[in-house]
Amino acid sequence: MRRDIAWICLAGVLSLTGCTDLKTDYGQSKGVNGRNSLNGFGAFRSAYQQAGFRSRDVSRLSDRVRRTDVIVWTPMMIGAIDDKVTRWFDRWLRQGGRTLVYVAPDSGSEADYWMDAAALASPEQRLEYRKRAGRAINDRITWRMNREEVESNGWFRIDTLEHLQPVDQLSGPWASELKQGPTGAEFDVSGIELLLEPYDPDTAKSSGATVNAGPNPNIGPTGPASPVFTMPTMAQPTKTPVDFRPLLSVDAESSIVGEVRSPRWSDSKILVVAGGSLLTNYAFSRPANRRLADQIIAASEPESKSDPMVGFLTSQWGMVPVSDREPGVPRTTGMEMLTEWPISVVTMHGVVLGFIVCLMLFPIFGRPRKLRRTEANDFGHHLDAVAALMKRVGGENYARGRISDYMRRMHGETSGRWVLPERTVPAQSIARSPSLSNRREKQLPLKNASSNSATSDTGQSDPPGGLASASAENRASAEDAGPAPSKPAPSKLDRNGNRDEAES
Repeated sequence: MRRDIAWICLAGVLSLTGCTDLKTDYGQSKGVNGRNSLNGFGAFRSAYQQAGFRSRDVSRLSDRVRRTDVIVWTPMMIGAIDDKVTRWFDRWLRQGGRTLVYVAPDSGSEADYWMDAAALASPEQRLEYRKRAGRAINDRITWRMNREEVESNGWFRIDTLEHLQPVDQLSGPWASELKQGPTGAEFDVSGIELLLEPYDPDTAKSSGATVNAGPNPNIGPTGPASPVFTMPTMAQPTKTPVDFRPLLSVDAESSIVGEVRSPRWSDSKILVVAGGSLLTNYAFSRPANRRLADQIIAASEPESKSDPMVGFLTSQWGMVPVSDREPGVPRTTGMEMLTEWPISVVTMHGVVLGFIVCLMLFPIFGRPRKLRRTEANDFGHHLDAVAALMKRVGGENYARGRISDYMRRMHGETSGRWVLPERTVPAQSIARSPSLSNRREKQLPLKNASSNSATSDTGQSDPPGGLASASAENRASAEDAGPAPSKPAPSKLDRNGNRDEAES
């Protein structure tokens, strides 16, 4: 009956999510990825809360975390446990009544999801689901082939399998609890990828396995959240004597759930699960996996506390940060206020500003460039501006006319480079309106059409209707009056600045 309900829930999830909105992020237990991802552990965290635990997030191992009763560690990448992390957990377990749940990372539940979805999908979507399942299976094979033997810290040893091993029969203290139900169904998974074995110091020394001893770019990722290259490890066997006991075994030598105890840890223990796909959100759709989670929660619950605290630690491909204080009573220095809200906001901005100031004061590597400094009161800038403006409006003829007039008036030059030739108006082109003939005769004296006044001071002819325009009658009257007096020649300046009058 429960199996049928699980399949119905799976069909509802398929109809709501589809292929595009599916999340497959591994390792998170909070947020959107922790709740909605196939490979999230949000359901496992909710199971702890329903059992009466208070949950919190653990990002680093500090003195504040020591008050936590249970720590669920879900690393995103398979690797060795660091020496500092091992020593911190050893001191934490010695307090008594503590439980560490270590979930070894594997390929997740994506391949199982697509294989189950292909069986429930409609005929038009079944082919696409099978393609997704094929790609997920290929990725799982690639990740499994990239895995190597993990160096142990002395608690237990993880054996990476080259081939996916099916689960046919389970044994151990927890096997009877998982076989409950009408059919006695066990783990409904395609297979397991990791196995747990007791740590043997003699075997470890003789094998000389130093896996992940340095970065290896030839080895790709080993899981859905692992990097594309391996990182160096610093794992060393712990000096604390431990005892490994299988809780759920697949054969006489290997197990998938184990317990680690030590006489120095009092009633504390470590629960190890070989594969995160046994406790992911999608794994909770199977009754056997839910009963496994219940067994882990019941085994980790302390006897002396009624309101225990559980912390979820999600480590990425880097090491878990450890904050160790010196022995003795912690002393306050007053600088702690800089890390508290809202002063922490000012501190963050101050750090950024200090970094910018350091970049400004940093010495320059190279020869400095000399910049040309110009004065704003230079009169040459005014001349350049006027010349550029005249060039833009096309005033070249106007400028040449002004220069020619200056040379004629001030220097008395009649030829040269800057003197323009005088232009005369032909007598045949001179015409005057009859209506203005009488008015022009009374107001202005007549000039000779052949004189220099026929042109303007700029060397250009007068416009039509000006003084140079005259009718035929005015020309006749001008001829009867006799020749007009000639214009005196322009004067010149001698060296003493006196004007020398030219002879007329």
